[in-house]
Amino acid sequence: MRRLAQAPNLAIATLWAHALREDGIGATVQREYLGAAAGQLPPDQCLPEVWLTHDHEEPRAKALLDGLQNLPQRRW
Repeated sequence: MRRLAQAPNLAIATLWAHALREDGIGATVQREYLGAAAGQLPPDQCLPEVWLTHDHEEPRAKALLDGLQNLPQRRW
């Protein structure tokens, strides 16, 4: 398993993992409920993470995640 990305919140981590799985990439969300320990641990270490099941899928997963994070914006 390999960590792909750290998400700003659980909702976004879940959406990213779902999008990866829809594309045939094995992904899971880790540290889902670690936010409850934020007072005991540094907050940046309590954010949810998206992990890949298979290391060889990393280049394709990074490309897909980059596409999700950088959607084209329209100016009206």
